[in-house]
Amino acid sequence: MQQSIISNYTQLYEELKSRLKWKVSDNQILMCIASLYVIGNKNLNMERLLQIADTIKRNAGFFSSMQSYSRFTTAAMLDVNFEDPEAQVPMLFDLYERCKAAKFPSGTYTYIAASIILKNQEKQGNPDSIIMKAKEIYDGMKKEHLFLTDASDYPLATLLAYENRDDIIQQIENYYEKLNNQGFRKGNDLQFMSHILSLDNHTNDQGLVTRSTYVADEFQRIGIKRKPGYYPVIAMLALLPQEEFDMDAIFTMYEALNQEKYFRWQKDMNLIMAVSFFVSKKLGHDELAETRIITTLETIIQAQQAVMISTITASTIAASSNNNTN
Repeated sequence: MQQSIISNYTQLYEELKSRLKWKVSDNQILMCIASLYVIGNKNLNMERLLQIADTIKRNAGFFSSMQSYSRFTTAAMLDVNFEDPEAQVPMLFDLYERCKAAKFPSGTYTYIAASIILKNQEKQGNPDSIIMKAKEIYDGMKKEHLFLTDASDYPLATLLAYENRDDIIQQIENYYEKLNNQGFRKGNDLQFMSHILSLDNHTNDQGLVTRSTYVADEFQRIGIKRKPGYYPVIAMLALLPQEEFDMDAIFTMYEALNQEKYFRWQKDMNLIMAVSFFVSKKLGHDELAETRIITTLETIIQAQQAVMISTITASTIAASSNNNTN
């Protein structure tokens, strides 16, 4: 199973690199797109992906982030999640404009937020109420952490809006302080981790803090440092029932990815991918299918994709800024 996942992922990456090498220069973006197809268990039709991306580009404004590489990650998201992905493009832009009308900033993170709303239409018939709730949550985050909260927090704020809880900001702050007391360093990554844990409204907060500490200890046991950049994936694993968590299986996949010639210099991304593939496999377990954990896992997958795309977006923006100043 593990080898077939890695083989499929590598083949997808090779095809994407071959066809998009003049359009996408960042290998992490290609890794992200390949992983969306693996996690979604969807075959890649390269011509269809390019057609969706072209449709997105035609609908985007001249200065829109959808004129750049972001249109490919967005096209992949639509292709994986919808039977008729091109038909969803106008709705995506409509939701994006509604987000902007609610004072979301222009840019990639707001498109990610709009994508989350688009994927979850069945959960909530009125997207405007989710948008307003997401903005309320974001504003609450910013009130608590003025200098930590930025546009990258909009996707998780949007996912949290579906929880429909009045105490969500208090819950986030509770996790932030309790995790810090367990040795997790304060900062944007810890805030992000707190957001992810807040997606679970079934497990008591101390239980999730304990699980998070256990997962972090397991990382250290196999020689992976508890880096702040890994806090989001630690949180995603902490949302799993402890009996479903298998650090050795994750590490085996991580090491296998590190041996692949395309990915050997991408160790941080390889860890994110190993965790993502591990969690996505849990969605296929028959014994979980009739329990509430399936809903939690689906939320984790969405959170993981938001984290992954947001992380790549942030690193690409930073690299672009550095190049512009040199």
